[in-house]
Amino acid sequence: MKIAKILALLAGLSSIGTAEAHYRDYHDHAGYRVHGAGKVNRVQSEQRQRIESGLERGQLTPYEYEQLARQQRHIEWVERRFTQDGHLNRRERQILKEKLARSSEDIRYFKHNDHDYSDGYFYR
Repeated sequence: MKIAKILALLAGLSSIGTAEAHYRDYHDHAGYRVHGAGKVNRVQSEQRQRIESGLERGQLTPYEYEQLARQQRHIEWVERRFTQDGHLNRRERQILKEKLARSSEDIRYFKHNDHDYSDGYFYR
């Protein structure tokens, strides 16, 4: 009987974590529901991870890193402007999708352009 209660408790706790992640995907920072923002936020998060790993591995110079970070900040600003009404319409989603695609291309280009900044020295 105790084992069944413990298993039920663990299942309930795991569903809370899933619900919290779902909430973050579809709500802006103020807690308002934003329809259609889940995939955009996921792509932004993946791009931030790619940029950080590129800097850590020496694939990005500090200048390239700053350019990509500035681009990400711009996309976040555009998303905040679009989601002020709590909804992303088809046109706004398309604009964000295009900006994220361009950003992804820029990340790939900068990570593979034969510039190396390992050990603090710039190599070309």
